[in-house]
Amino acid sequence: MPLYDFTCDDCGTRFERLVRREADVSEVDCPDCGGRQVSRALSLPAAPVSAAPAAGLSCGMGPPCGAPWCQRKG
Repeated sequence: MPLYDFTCDDCGTRFERLVRREADVSEVDCPDCGGRQVSRALSLPAAPVSAAPAAGLSCGMGPPCGAPWCQRKG
């Protein structure tokens, strides 16, 4: 289910909506005014997030994970 950005043509509200099928885009309404005149807005991709925690931090739980940033020993 893609997440689309929309702009309401009636009140100018910008909002996001999960849309199951392309055909369902025509059924999207504005959460503020309830208007059905909405336009899909340009969606920017999310910035990638690193799986590694900040240097020097560890979770402090369980055995050492062996990751280079893990400060826990044996």
